[in-house]
Amino acid sequence: MLLGYGARNCWCFKEWLDIDLRLNGYVPENVSLNNDFSLIMGFMGANASGKTKALKVYAFIVDFVKNSFLYNPDSEINFDPYFDSSDDSEFYVEFRDSDNREYRYEAVLQKKRVIKETVFEILGNEKENILLEREFNSIKANKIFDNSINIILRNNASVISTLKQYAVEEINSIYSFFAGNLINVSYRGLIYEIDKAVPSVSKIYYQDPDALLFAKKLIKKFDTGISDIEIKYHEDSDGNKEYFPLFTHVNGDSFFKLKIHSESTGTRALFINLLYYYKSVNEGWVIILDEFDINLHPDIQPHLLELFTDSESNPHKAQMIFTSFNPEIMDILGKYRTYLFEKDKGECYGYRLDEPETNILRNDRSVMVLKD
Repeated sequence: MLLGYGARNCWCFKEWLDIDLRLNGYVPENVSLNNDFSLIMGFMGANASGKTKALKVYAFIVDFVKNSFLYNPDSEINFDPYFDSSDDSEFYVEFRDSDNREYRYEAVLQKKRVIKETVFEILGNEKENILLEREFNSIKANKIFDNSINIILRNNASVISTLKQYAVEEINSIYSFFAGNLINVSYRGLIYEIDKAVPSVSKIYYQDPDALLFAKKLIKKFDTGISDIEIKYHEDSDGNKEYFPLFTHVNGDSFFKLKIHSESTGTRALFINLLYYYKSVNEGWVIILDEFDINLHPDIQPHLLELFTDSESNPHKAQMIFTSFNPEIMDILGKYRTYLFEKDKGECYGYRLDEPETNILRNDRSVMVLKD
């Protein structure tokens, strides 16, 4: 599970962006759900306040750690420093693996090279154990893999991604955390192309009946005009199959099957996104959604959040971090699960709503008082 992450000198964040999902003993049980970390976290703020960039920071770290070895050896590292600053940029992620061991990954980067990477094991009582340290293209400390293995590091590739490609099994528990993320935002922004996603998502639903049942149940709940969803396919002369959904509607005693382009934008978005919700809660993954409520009626949004806060639907403690323009969501999240983002003279910053010293935000009071 994700415990926190941050960055400095990255995109619109000149100073440290620190996103903290940890919850202490003062957090009410109906919020903590008996966990010391949050299962949901919402980023709120005006346009261009930095909330999407805060998601992009995490998306970048995950992509760099997981995929950077696969990129062109001559390509730049896929982030932007604050207003093209020549200073080093710094990043970190704190997390637990499937065996509940706690780690922190840190990286110091420039656009064309890795300056330093460090993997710590967090032992408690503020004790840390350096498991792996890399400076430029040299390993300076290593308690993870056999030192006799000749690992060749690249300027633009993470040491973790590199070890995975070298089939170093000892890195798998750490790598698996980064692999267990579903993210709809990239270097270029929100990834949202329904028409292109429909065939690939439909194929997965066809191959996984439980995933289709999950999506069908919720879509029928939110769109009472739909009574069933089936996945069909066309086959061309070469035997290639293209999958597509059919939505059954009832009109009196008659049944009509419609293709997805005849459905509302909200239903089309749900058909795509519910697959990712399913994978997340089924595997205990982290899901990162920019504009998670796009094209959705506000009444639907609490039900999607409940997928993560209900132990029956989320037995593996999957987590969701999202942006939203709906301020009423803050009353569901409360002060411990809401980050507010603002911009001052081109520099963005964010803070969790329980950070300011104030008596206005109480556990029994609506967060919406902030608007008054």
